[in-house]
Amino acid sequence: MPIRINLLADAQAAAEQRRKNPVKRGIWVGSFLVCVVALWIVKLQLDIFYEQKNFSHVETDWKGRLAKYSTVTNEQVRIGEVEGKLAKLQGLSTNRFLWAPVFNALQKTLVDNVQVTRLKGEQAYQKGEGKRPDEIEKITLVIEAKDLKPSDQTYTKYKENLATSDFFSKRLQRRDGFVMDGTLGALTVDPLDPTRQFVTFTLASHFPEARHGE
Repeated sequence: MPIRINLLADAQAAAEQRRKNPVKRGIWVGSFLVCVVALWIVKLQLDIFYEQKNFSHVETDWKGRLAKYSTVTNEQVRIGEVEGKLAKLQGLSTNRFLWAPVFNALQKTLVDNVQVTRLKGEQAYQKGEGKRPDEIEKITLVIEAKDLKPSDQTYTKYKENLATSDFFSKRLQRRDGFVMDGTLGALTVDPLDPTRQFVTFTLASHFPEARHGE
């Protein structure tokens, strides 16, 4: 029986021993793990880069939309202010005090021996106080006249005529709508007729205050 001699047996044994060496295996495993971690880090860096780029696009788009939104909201505020002013003007135009009916009523209340020499109308607006910033409208009518027959106190009849007329009684809302403003003037000779004397007097009336909301 022939004897076989393996001349490479020692070399093969040494190679097999090196292959099974745990230190070398650990180096290979560690290198593999390091490569995996490095690749994971690279992936994270790429993800961060793309997310930052996407965030920049989103931020730019958001800023553009915010500018448009601010413009729209500012315009809405301005429109609301304009509409409020228009509503106020509309309210004033529809509820404003008209003097023409007053003059027409005065024509119907004239009496003999009373001569109206001057009419003065005052229409003032005042800001209200409190939670409701209303605008208060105050209207005053002042009549200056002559009583050409003072012995009969014709001015009292004229005052009564004014107070009881339909127009003034409804709007002044009280019996004494017209009151004497001051005292009667001194007895004076009429320059146009020296045989006649007169006294001057002044009547005043205050219409109820009207409130116009803002």
